[in-house]
Amino acid sequence: ITERQAAANLIADVLNVEKRLAVCAPVKMPPQVYDALVSFSFNVGTGAACRSTLVSFIKRQQWPQACDQLTRWVYVNGEINKGLENRRARERAYCLRGIQ
Repeated sequence: ITERQAAANLIADVLNVEKRLAVCAPVKMPPQVYDALVSFSFNVGTGAACRSTLVSFIKRQQWPQACDQLTRWVYVNGEINKGLENRRARERAYCLRGIQ
C-alpha cells in the first residue's frame, strides 16, 4: 500500500465515522467536543460509541459530563491500558477546551 492510498483510506474511514455519528448524535456541538467524539469513535467503533453514556450526554448537550466519560474507556481485557489512558486524557482535555 502506498502512502497516498493509506491517506485516502484514513480519510474515507474518518468520513464513515462522521456519517454514522451524524445519525446517532444529531446535535450541534462545540468543535472540540465533536473532534474528541470522532477520535474516540474511530478508536472504539461507532457501534460502541453510539451506545455509550458519552453519546447520551451529548444528545442532552451536557458537554462537561460527556467529556468526562472519555476517561472511562481505558480497559483492554479488564485491565487498564496505559496507552488508552494517555489517549483518553488527551481527548478529554481537548474536549473540555471546547466548552470553556
